[in-house]
Amino acid sequence: MTVADRDLPPLAPAAIRWLRGLQAAVGKERTRRPPEASLMRLRPPPTAGELDCEQELISNYLRQQLGKVVQFVSNSTRFSSGFPAIVITTSPAGLRAEKALRTDAACSSVWQACCCVTEFEYRFWCRQQPDADYRLHVNVWAWAKTRVPAARAAEFAAFPVVEGERHWLFRHGLAGCGRADHHSSMLYRSNGHSLGLLQADFREGVSGL
Repeated sequence: MTVADRDLPPLAPAAIRWLRGLQAAVGKERTRRPPEASLMRLRPPPTAGELDCEQELISNYLRQQLGKVVQFVSNSTRFSSGFPAIVITTSPAGLRAEKALRTDAACSSVWQACCCVTEFEYRFWCRQQPDADYRLHVNVWAWAKTRVPAARAAEFAAFPVVEGERHWLFRHGLAGCGRADHHSSMLYRSNGHSLGLLQADFREGVSGL
């Protein structure tokens, strides 16, 4: 189901204020610390082809999932005072995907309730305006870990890649919708220009790496 298949309910007034505050804070932060700057800390830095692959991966996921998120929220009894903001935490490639999706007829209507930010920006705002019980927002995340440490190689022994390829972990999930909350990872191989799915529901052996 796409967002276009159903009308988006009005946002709760408190959720609107929370969302506008987040957008304003992010705007200020990005003038000081552009999200793209974080890419230069990766070794080696991502190529244009890798960024394009990640952008397409995130675009496809959000195009398929945003309508489901709207449905989950609409069916939940947690938001009786009105629809919450939808905060999408993602990578710089995901921020590029957002720009394209805002003009996509299949999901353009949802962006009045949405803000696409990095994990750093999201955590910073939640320290300023906490909403730990998810009364004002829900959190969707979608981003790819494109530099997996060599120390984790044993986890991928059943999914070997050839020379010139590397493993990618696509991490995605939803928090704030109660029973509909979920999180998972998908394992891909990347040659820098295209992706191949290795495992749709990959159970990671460690967290934080």
